[in-house]
Amino acid sequence: MLNKGMRSEEDQRINSILQKLMTLVFLPENWNELELQVELNKMGMSVEDLRNFDSNTLNQHLVKFNFDWNHMEQFADALVVWSKREGHSDLKEKAKELYQFIQT
Repeated sequence: MLNKGMRSEEDQRINSILQKLMTLVFLPENWNELELQVELNKMGMSVEDLRNFDSNTLNQHLVKFNFDWNHMEQFADALVVWSKREGHSDLKEKAKELYQFIQT
């Protein structure tokens, strides 16, 4: 369990990563898979991992990296946008499973 100060630092770190990911995802002119790779690396995964993880593995990976429910929801939102951009329905399915995981 993280103490309050460490949790705050962890929240800031995760928020920073998610903010950058959202910028890359929602602004088409900023789409750059290399930058996406850098940000995902900060979360202990790669673009290839994101594509290859099954939903349960992805959910547990986010828990392991101290994502709270709000952070997971933001990440799921990004997955939905990525799925549209890349034409990968599996990313949309992972987002759906992550939303369900959050609700459970």
